[in-house]
Amino acid sequence: MKQFIAKLQQAKIARLDLCPLPAPLTPIERGAVLVFAPHPDDETLGCGGALALLQQKQCKIKVVFVTDGAGAGNLDADAPAIRRKEAIAALSVLGIDDIEFLDEPDGSFRNSSGFEKKVGQLLQQFQPDWLFVPSVLDYHRDHVAIGQAVLSCWQNRKMPGRAFIYEIWCPLPATHVIDIGSVIDIKKQAISCYALPLAHCDYLSASLGLASYRGLYLPGKRDGNYAEAFTEVEKHAAFGGLLQKMLNLRLYLENLLKR
Repeated sequence: MKQFIAKLQQAKIARLDLCPLPAPLTPIERGAVLVFAPHPDDETLGCGGALALLQQKQCKIKVVFVTDGAGAGNLDADAPAIRRKEAIAALSVLGIDDIEFLDEPDGSFRNSSGFEKKVGQLLQQFQPDWLFVPSVLDYHRDHVAIGQAVLSCWQNRKMPGRAFIYEIWCPLPATHVIDIGSVIDIKKQAISCYALPLAHCDYLSASLGLASYRGLYLPGKRDGNYAEAFTEVEKHAAFGGLLQKMLNLRLYLENLLKR
């Protein structure tokens, strides 16, 4: 993969619209950062390293957990309370204490006028410089539906700032990467706070593996680096057009790598 990336850079293909390489993204300083997480653990798995760096840059960070984390009925009745405590502990590791729980149904989230009103109020009150939302290309229906709903609200209200999609279950056709090597141990510690999810799946190894893979995109770096990948959302792009563009880009890259 390193050789493939080097060839693209040497050929200056990275400048072409058809095959852009993810650009390094530098964390802002003293900004307002708003994060929407479908379930407790998504925020840490998807962008925990970036949040740790932004906290170090003295940003004001708020994390909004959309569903109650009940596991779509597959977990014990006390799961929502346990996952809430785990979320508070994980975010404490990341240095974040501004948290809100919306308690929408886990596994069966559906957008509604009531949810859109809550999102609109949060956007208006917080005025984020950076907005993080779950991937609209993910393999979890809650992630997709919540990502679509929040991004639609952000675009319709013509909010300032920048919006980034983070990845969990499905790698993104990324536009940006953030170097999280300096905070990878913090991310590990935060993920480890989620004992309930970790008892069902080895999210820690999976997340670190993805971060290691994304580290290949960091310019001038050798092996042993970690990064988180994001897709930036255009403010004025039609949402359906954005989704199709992302799908087309992913298919193009997959076909290119098969050659």
